[in-house]
Amino acid sequence: MREGVTAPEAWRQEEILRRKRRLATLYRRRRIRLAAGFALGCVIVAGILIALSARDNTARVDVSDAPGASGPVAATGEARPAFARLGDRNLILPVAARDATIIAYQPVNDERAVPLSPMGDQANANAVVRFFRGIFSGDPLVRFYQLDGSGGSPTNSVLIGAPPGSPVTAPVSGVVTGVKQYKLYGKYDDVQIDIQPEELSSDTISIMLVSDPVVTIGEVVSAGKTQLGKVRESPPELGAALARYTHDSGSHIHMWVTQEPID
Repeated sequence: MREGVTAPEAWRQEEILRRKRRLATLYRRRRIRLAAGFALGCVIVAGILIALSARDNTARVDVSDAPGASGPVAATGEARPAFARLGDRNLILPVAARDATIIAYQPVNDERAVPLSPMGDQANANAVVRFFRGIFSGDPLVRFYQLDGSGGSPTNSVLIGAPPGSPVTAPVSGVVTGVKQYKLYGKYDDVQIDIQPEELSSDTISIMLVSDPVVTIGEVVSAGKTQLGKVRESPPELGAALARYTHDSGSHIHMWVTQEPID
């Protein structure tokens, strides 16, 4: 017994020390259990991700991800929903949701092209993104693909698939500034329609692979309402990039936005 310390006080101090040791042991065991549980969870997640990656490597196109199975736009959504943003402005799907077979972004080699901001979820994102997205989010209203290509931003143009003959409507409200008939790649008849959006005098939205145009230069158009023309039958070499996903001819319209520098 320490000098100046009575027996009861010494017992109390020893009891306090024993309690502290027991608590320290409990905390240490708890930390070990938590660490072990975390490690096991990581192993399980890693196993799932490896399996998903293996599946992606053996089958690049998953039928469950193909737009033909569920479509790029939710059936319960709007007939012509917003699918992307240009700055702070929504772009309206230029074909009816029931006609759309795919929404796919692809870079174009044009330094004036403006990146678009896709809405919804990327259907061909990597396995890690899709795994955690499936846990923390529900079914998206819009699903899009990202295609390879050379040029600028990955999202500075968009291909929107639909059967040939499907009506094409204006993606924004504005004024038609061009209706140009030309030979695509020097051999395919095509029409390109240009629209200047309201209050965006430096921007031009161009839509190609259109047939039977029904608008003229100077005409005012309304987003999602004014018909511009129809989807043209895509030549096989142009539809091939989408056909591997849509399992049809890959017919589509091609849309992008260019911006002229302001003096």
